[in-house]
Amino acid sequence: MPAATTPSVRFILNTALVLTALGMVVRASSAVKEIIFARAFGVSAETDAFVLAVTYATFLPTVLGGSVATALIADLAKARAAADVGLAALARWVVIAACLCAFCIYASAPIVMSSLFNLTGDDLAKAVSYARVLAPLGFTMVVSVAMDGLLNSAKQFYVPGITALATPVFTLLAILGLSDALGVEAAAWGMVSGGVAEVFVLVLRIGSQRNTFFPRSAKVLSKQQEWAFWRSVAVLSFAAAVAAASPIIDQVFLANMQTGAITSLNYASKVNSLIIGIFGAAFGAAIYPYLSDLAAQRDALALKRLTWRLAGVVLPITGVTSVLVYVFSYDIVEVLFARGNFTQAAVVDVSGIQQIFAFQLVFYVAGLLVMRVLNAAGASRLVLVIACIGVVSTGLFDWAFYESMGARGIALAAVLTSILSLIVSLFFVRFALGYRA
Repeated sequence: MPAATTPSVRFILNTALVLTALGMVVRASSAVKEIIFARAFGVSAETDAFVLAVTYATFLPTVLGGSVATALIADLAKARAAADVGLAALARWVVIAACLCAFCIYASAPIVMSSLFNLTGDDLAKAVSYARVLAPLGFTMVVSVAMDGLLNSAKQFYVPGITALATPVFTLLAILGLSDALGVEAAAWGMVSGGVAEVFVLVLRIGSQRNTFFPRSAKVLSKQQEWAFWRSVAVLSFAAAVAAASPIIDQVFLANMQTGAITSLNYASKVNSLIIGIFGAAFGAAIYPYLSDLAAQRDALALKRLTWRLAGVVLPITGVTSVLVYVFSYDIVEVLFARGNFTQAAVVDVSGIQQIFAFQLVFYVAGLLVMRVLNAAGASRLVLVIACIGVVSTGLFDWAFYESMGARGIALAAVLTSILSLIVSLFFVRFALGYRA
């Protein structure tokens, strides 16, 4: 097998830049959708039930779909390295898993909505109704994210980026056209329609290249290879679910503070989350297939070289961004939020919390890069260990700082958890190429 060629860092970063631009368009569409939703329905028991239904209906497919895509990209890289891309059987099982996901969302809605969110009576009935309308997202989200992974593995990043527009656009159109007849339920049908549209476009794209992705000459995967894939998916899903517990832990501690602590932290995290969401998602999508290729070819030297080159370019940029957010924190909060009932005292409070969050960006992006190396090497169990450490450290740091620092202590806990997770990840990455889930 010929030696691997280290991909061009400039090309990868240019790809990430384009994906970032697409991400900004998608997020802008989502923001417009949220504004129209607020104007159409305001704040009521119905909107509360809808928000809870969306949280419930999207949690499982987000965890499962992301894990399938991550494992799929790594497996495709291995298959290509062995000149054997026989993943047709896996595609059928992914569809079956997506159907089961949708069924579980529909069937378990009454139990979960009542026990987890403590809903009763009419509120429970509405939340269950919305959740069951949204149940097809269990299928569309898993399948579309898996197909995104398939296209990304072939470095075809732009179609997945563009199709992500479908859900906010269809939801916006549904609210504008059906809200009078269906009320809040119009938004639910818009989300489902957008998911179907995403799947349709991605199926057409992959179908046009069927021989590339599913060549007839490829060997059928052995049962052992199939089980290895699903074992990796299971571990990654558990790790993602564990990591998702950290915000819930934060909420538990915030609930014990003064009124407004939860809202203040929410506002303060918006800018950091926006930067991480736009830049981090694009960066992760752009680098992962290349890292997976090098890991599959067992070229540790090229993998290390590419990782350090990416870090040398990206981390200074994120460092400068962190400094800018820290220095202009008050101005950012004032421009974004200082209207109506949002007082100057609130600006001071939120900007102070935001300044602490600003330090998280560098460590988060560095951790993202290292975690992608671990995922590319198939070290899903190590990813699970890091997720568990992150949850434990979040709880400990929250407990240590929330009484003395309030919401700022919760922000500091998030920063310290990112630092600790990065240190552990750097330690684990030394063994990544020799480790398999």
